Amino acid sequence: MAVKLKNVWGYFKRANSFWKDKTQPIKGKTSDEKYDSIQSHFGLDDKDKNKLTEVQAQDGGAGFIKRKVEEINDYASHRAAFLVNALAQLLLVNLSSLPLIGIVPVSWYKALFITINLLMVLIAWRRLGTKKKRMLEGPGDEPEWTFWGMFRGNRRKHNLHIKELAQPHKIRMRDERLFSIMYLVNAITLLFAGQFLFTDLLPSLLQFIINIPLFILVIPLAVANGYWAFTSNNEVVKAAT
Repeated sequence: MAVKLKNVWGYFKRANSFWKDKTQPIKGKTSDEKYDSIQSHFGLDDKDKNKLTEVQAQDGGAGFIKRKVEEINDYASHRAAFLVNALAQLLLVNLSSLPLIGIVPVSWYKALFITINLLMVLIAWRRLGTKKKRMLEGPGDEPEWTFWGMFRGNRRKHNLHIKELAQPHKIRMRDERLFSIMYLVNAITLLFAGQFLFTDLLPSLLQFIINIPLFILVIPLAVANGYWAFTSNNEVVKAAT
């Protein structure tokens, strides 16, 4: 049983790796390859290229750029995933088909869940710009210590420095928690309220026939959202530590 679960999990990881390869913009395994990919993807001008070179030359600069590349790539994957989910909510979900909430018009549910997914797209898109800017700024320098400054001024500077370092991690934790919740919502709605757009206007026999390819289409997407919800939750823990 454990071996089967391991094989299934390995399949999920391979499928997710394929998704990331198609949606993440910055490629390359080595630092030089990532460096070239950053320049080509963002279309950096000479000024920004010099900034990036300076950051890479700093102590710990290569590691800093690597972390920012990982964050940029993750947000790019989130952006693509929520675009797909917004389209899926439009075409493949009808919450009004559920008996307990069927009194609300389907258009209301669609407008709500499409808007929320597009809001996630907007958040991811804005974070991409922020991460690019932060990457070009480089890691912040530690405040210089003096004997007299340790009693007041430098202690305050040091505390502010620590807060500035922690802020991106807090934002990442909040974003990933929000993404995780929305992926889970998408998975549940796709799984339990899957229905092609305008299917309810067709005769019952055609509805039955259409439900077969719908099931084949929706299940993998629902499972993918469940997997993304799990991995996003892991990113919350990663950002916290």
